[in-house]
Amino acid sequence: MFELLLMRHAKSDWSSHTPDIDRPLNGRGRDDAIRMGAYLNQQGIAPDTMVVSVAERTRETARLLLNSLRLDDKNIIFDSQLYLADRETLSDVIELYASDDQCLLILAHNPGMDYLVSYLASIAPPLSANGKLMTTCALAHFRLESLDALTKPGQAELLHLIRAANLKKTQ
Repeated sequence: MFELLLMRHAKSDWSSHTPDIDRPLNGRGRDDAIRMGAYLNQQGIAPDTMVVSVAERTRETARLLLNSLRLDDKNIIFDSQLYLADRETLSDVIELYASDDQCLLILAHNPGMDYLVSYLASIAPPLSANGKLMTTCALAHFRLESLDALTKPGQAELLHLIRAANLKKTQ
């Protein structure tokens, strides 16, 4: 059994006029990432390993999360396969890095994260007020009995779906 944290990067700055892979976070995105890190720390949710897309917005989200999470640099992996990955590629990356009795955090992009969260969940995950699943800086927390759950739909227990927008209201 292992825990899987699937997180979408925080809100990026579309006005930066940079190539997509180099787009940084905007002010709200930075605030949300810091807030999400603090929330995870308060809840005692701590990844053993974090695998991060190479895009600037995911790297920056990871750096801000790490202000609150205690994770050794050797347990942070940047993987180019995660950049705009589809569900199957995300699953392959998880299989590559996951192990029993571990908590693995994958920090990547939509639409792949939406598809993977929907695919894994044993019950339909709740949508936001505007009908979206993995909003920016959202985190889905799963418990999986085995890696086989990645190959069959609906085999993972969704423990929490946390959205940064909801944290603003409570913190």
